[in-house]
Amino acid sequence: MGSADWIGSATGTGSSNVELQSQDQNDPCYQSNMSTSRITVEQLTGSHTLVIENYSSYKHFQSGFSAATVNFTAAGHNWTLQYYPKGITTSFKDYVSIYLILKGGLSVRAEVKFSLVGAKEGGSKNKTVEAKKVANEPQWACEKLIKRKDLEKSKYLDNNSFKILCEIVVFQGTRAEAVAGSTST
Repeated sequence: MGSADWIGSATGTGSSNVELQSQDQNDPCYQSNMSTSRITVEQLTGSHTLVIENYSSYKHFQSGFSAATVNFTAAGHNWTLQYYPKGITTSFKDYVSIYLILKGGLSVRAEVKFSLVGAKEGGSKNKTVEAKKVANEPQWACEKLIKRKDLEKSKYLDNNSFKILCEIVVFQGTRAEAVAGSTST
């Protein structure tokens, strides 16, 4: 046997000798000591579609005015969407703003994505705006979903209405497990 197959006896700094095992991966003793485990992030996913009807009627309201959805359940939690047709503040008055609010005074670690859904092209998602914040929060904001003047000449506004898709991923924590067929202890 060559030195690549076996490592012989070694003398440690103490008085005992250490016998090293075979490094041959075809040796059954080597294979029986192999194990594999996996760590995964558990997550819950869900979505909610908000349909804004009579869009042109919202021009009569000021910046900061909002309308809320009914409470809905997605990704294992209760939420509401807050729609600001002329932005949350005057700083965002030229934009449509949207907020996702977690109900019940909780905070969760989540990732949120808002998309405008094109009504005229088979309902395909076309413009995606992500709330980049992934944190333990009770709300996620998208102050600049789309400029109102861009929305008004876009394919998203159809028969004076448009749709916003809100996709939510809640991160629950981690889980460790042995991989089937391995010998974990």
